[in-house]
Amino acid sequence: EQGHFLEALKLTDEAILAYQSEGDTAGFAEVLSSRFLTLRHLFNKTGDQNYLILAKHTVIASVEIAQKTDSSATALPLFNLAKIQEELAELNEAISSYQQALKIMKTNPSAQHNRPGVIADMENHLAIAELKNGDQTAKQRALDALTRLSQSDEPQYNQDVWLSGGYLRLATATKNKTYLDKAKVIIDSNQELT
Repeated sequence: EQGHFLEALKLTDEAILAYQSEGDTAGFAEVLSSRFLTLRHLFNKTGDQNYLILAKHTVIASVEIAQKTDSSATALPLFNLAKIQEELAELNEAISSYQQALKIMKTNPSAQHNRPGVIADMENHLAIAELKNGDQTAKQRALDALTRLSQSDEPQYNQDVWLSGGYLRLATATKNKTYLDKAKVIIDSNQELT
């Protein structure tokens, strides 16, 4: 997020090698999800569609690799796949991937991500994708998820990133400046956010 893209890519490559040498397939898949985030940030910074294509195929590989392990390892890769599908306006596919990720997080969560704030963030992403796909009732579900997220014991940085992101996505989906203003208040109150 701070723009150190080459360093981030090198670190994910080092982590991939470390997870492979330890035989940790779930970790291998999860670090590919981290690589996806860097590639998506590169797309957002440069506008180069090649980064978006590479991000999509990186996260698809992450899902395939995670599926070789226990099912709890597939939640985060599926969640990230849904994000890229949504960005590519593949809304039906994104909704399906969000639903699958959420189902795993509710029924068989990984120990590392088993937190109410993570579920609330996923629910917010799902509701906004549904709203973009024409389901007007999803707006209230998106707001409810943000309320649950704000009341969670998630670390402050995570909470602020996810809340501001949720309000920004809601502002984009509804064209309502109120949500943009709410995101700005959160962003301005936390110096760690970039």
